[in-house]
Amino acid sequence: MDRSVIILSSLVAGSRVGGGVSAAVLTRARFTPEHVPTVIFGRHPGLGAPGGGAVPDAVFAGALDGLLAHGAHIRSSAILTGYFASAEQVRAAALFIEAAKAANPGIFVLIDPICGDGVADGTADGLYVKRETAEAIAARLVPLADLITPNAFELAFLTGRPVTDTASARTAAHTLAKPVLVTSVPEGTDRLAVLLTDGQTSCSASVDRLEGVPHGTGDLLAALALVARLDGDTGNELCQHVTRTCERVIRASLDARSHDLLLGALEHAKPAGPVQSSRPVLGLDGCKAGWVGVLLREGAPPELHLFATLTDALEMAERPAIIAIDIPIGFEGTPSGPGRECERLVRKLLKGRASSVFSSPLRAALAATSHAEAIALNRSAGGPGLSAQSFALFKKLREVDAALTPDMSARVFETHPEAGFALLKGAPMAHNKKTPEGREERLALLARHGIGPHLLDPHPFPKTRCAPDDVLDAAMCALTARRIANGEAMSLPPDPPLDACGLPMRIVL
Repeated sequence: MDRSVIILSSLVAGSRVGGGVSAAVLTRARFTPEHVPTVIFGRHPGLGAPGGGAVPDAVFAGALDGLLAHGAHIRSSAILTGYFASAEQVRAAALFIEAAKAANPGIFVLIDPICGDGVADGTADGLYVKRETAEAIAARLVPLADLITPNAFELAFLTGRPVTDTASARTAAHTLAKPVLVTSVPEGTDRLAVLLTDGQTSCSASVDRLEGVPHGTGDLLAALALVARLDGDTGNELCQHVTRTCERVIRASLDARSHDLLLGALEHAKPAGPVQSSRPVLGLDGCKAGWVGVLLREGAPPELHLFATLTDALEMAERPAIIAIDIPIGFEGTPSGPGRECERLVRKLLKGRASSVFSSPLRAALAATSHAEAIALNRSAGGPGLSAQSFALFKKLREVDAALTPDMSARVFETHPEAGFALLKGAPMAHNKKTPEGREERLALLARHGIGPHLLDPHPFPKTRCAPDDVLDAAMCALTARRIANGEAMSLPPDPPLDACGLPMRIVL
């Protein structure tokens, strides 16, 4: 194979959209684009009458036949599909891809299922192609994809599932049984997420929701994703790269007040290292006084806070964009095993320290006012007995459960500090956190990641209000919150189930 890529998409002469964007991105990355247009327009239809029109179905199919006769499908590295003007074009493209895969099994196929935008509720109300064209894309092209790059609306249309946040996007994407890079996923009121999932693992990145964004950003992201994938990037590396590169181009275009994407901003667009969020983030752990928090802000030293209630933390003046908390969020009605799935998965990561992962009570047990009643209610719902240590957390569990709603799941995340420490170290910690050796071990690890011992040592609070290990755990939660904000975190499980209140049952690390 050589570094040529076949593009099946629109050609819009006067606007930086469609196959023209794809070709520009590929050329900059030293690939050779071979573009078969589906339409030839003078400008984007969103700007007014575009001029030109659709390439006749027979002409489009004939051009693909010419590529096959020329052997382009055998030597090419990839095929990228975008906008189609008719269902017949889609069918011709599917036949071409099938022939290419038969002759060249290593060819990579990226399907950008361009068909609409709008409210991602799984209906066709936002389609801007004929419904039969959109249905042909879903039926004929999506099964042939090695990577699919829908926006939130398109993912909802393809799967018939609403996409309202990253959790629902992940659930919908998994039904396609293909790697999916979905864009424009709502993350609160002022952020949008890009989510990459392959059914086993997932990662995400997020950007500010901006007004007046030029057309063509979806075409740009799909082409960047293809280049990154062909150059060997996968997973979080790919997700972060394409997201921050798109954001750079968008901001450069807005700063220049350009109606088109300024593709010159692609130059030097892959800086080393992860993108760093400028948003404040907060790590929280329960303590005798209420909650202890560590706040991280770009360009400022870490801060310690004590909160009487969780609501005080959620509404603090700094308004942290991401909060990672060491407390269960979401409760099963009936047991799926020894604890929730997320707890079972984290135990596997903590060999030798799996006992630090407590099994959450079933939801019915939360109403208990005594340890004996909690045991009885948990057992009556099909669960096991509960330890006194577990029952001691019930006040905090009820407080969190009362404060959180499903629309807060893009801001507040359950985490597990011991698993977070193990992730940073590459292995479970050697000593118990309550021992002097365990404290020193964790202080040293936190210091290597920017939370120096001067903040935590000597212990800054009376032990009657906050234990030393509570502060260590809050600091680790803060580092996890920063990972979440930077799109570097992982969710266990990748596709978390929702409890009866709509809260995702996941542990994020």
